[in-house]
Order: sequence, then structure tokens, then C-alpha cells
Amino acid sequence: MNAMDLIKGRHSCRAYLPDVPSREQVLAAVELASTAASSKNTQPWMLHVAVGPSCDRVREALLQAFDTAAPAKADFKYSPAELPAQLTDRARQSGIAILAHKGIGRDDKDARRAHDRENFRLFGAPGVAVLTLPTESERGNFLDAGQFLATFMLGLREVGLESIPMFSVANYPGVLREGLSIAGDRIVVCAVAFGVEDHGAPVNSFRTMRESPEALVAWA
Repeated sequence: MNAMDLIKGRHSCRAYLPDVPSREQVLAAVELASTAASSKNTQPWMLHVAVGPSCDRVREALLQAFDTAAPAKADFKYSPAELPAQLTDRARQSGIAILAHKGIGRDDKDARRAHDRENFRLFGAPGVAVLTLPTESERGNFLDAGQFLATFMLGLREVGLESIPMFSVANYPGVLREGLSIAGDRIVVCAVAFGVEDHGAPVNSFRTMRESPEALVAWA
């Protein structure tokens, strides 16, 4: 697969086959991700990976937290309480579109909750990777980690896997620390569920709308 197809074909995969990714596949994706740029080559990132039964244990713990409405508190604030109007509109339209694609009505509370619960079920993926940073990290370190994460997801595609990044599960950092033996001196940034895409699942045909290149560039 050439680089253009690799990048343009990436999407948030929401249904997976049970095939468990191999250690070799994961390490190949990490090797590609390790080429990401970081300030002064500090490489502040770390991935904590669970596949197969280990992933299942993490999944069960996350579902237990969600189902019992356990107190949720992420290690950092992802975004401001009030997003700019343009960003709010994009998020709203994306939410409306995925629910419509799945045939979930606006007032169907049970179906909407089941939709949210899929995050904590890790969308049925047989693998999960949790991205962490040192506790003293600043915004620049998050920039570096974002480049690593994006390249990791492309690396997964290169070895025949798909993925979906999730901040939602980072709202239960204690669960992830326990399930993946993450030290207390690391910030839980987000998780990536991954595996072989189930092409027969209708949800995997969903794609978000993207802005045109001209809309994303301010020319001098």
C-alpha cells in the first residue's frame, strides 16, 4: 500500500473480527511510529499494550466502571468547556451523522447509551494500546505524542490492522493503570483499540466529513 492510500484510507473502525494481532504486527507498527518527530528527540511517549485475554480483562473492567457509573476523572482536560462555534458545529454534525447511520433515533435513550457503551467495550477489538506521557508533561509533549499516535495508527494499517483512537476510556485512568500495569508517574493520554476490520459490519462504512484543503489554509 502506498503512503497516500495508507493515509487517506484511515478511518475509525468500530467493529472487528476476533483474530488476535501478533506481537510482531504490533512491534512493526510501533517501529514505524518511532520515526515520529519529537523535540530534541525526547520521545516522551510510551504504549502499554494488551491483546487477546489481557485485552478482554481490560474491556471487562472498563465496562464494569461504565455500567456502575463509577466516578470518572481523566488525568488532564481534553478541551475547554466551551469550544469555538465552528468546532462545536463539526462535533455536533459528526454525532448526528453516526447515530443516523446506525439508525438510532434522537429520543432512543437506551440505544444512545448502548452506542456510548461501545467505547468501553473497545468496539469488540482484540487489542488495545494505551498512550502515556510523564506526569510533568506540558503541551509540547502532547504535540509530540500526537505525532507518534497518528503514525502508530498508520503503522497498524500497514500490517493489515485498523484502529480507533479513544479519549473516552481515559476517564477511568485507574482502571487502565491497574489493567496494564501503568506506573503512577505516567499520564494516561488516550487508548487505541485495534484489530482486523470486520468489513461486513455496516458501522464500518461510516465516514466523517472533512473540510476542504482551502478551508484549512490561511495564505499569507
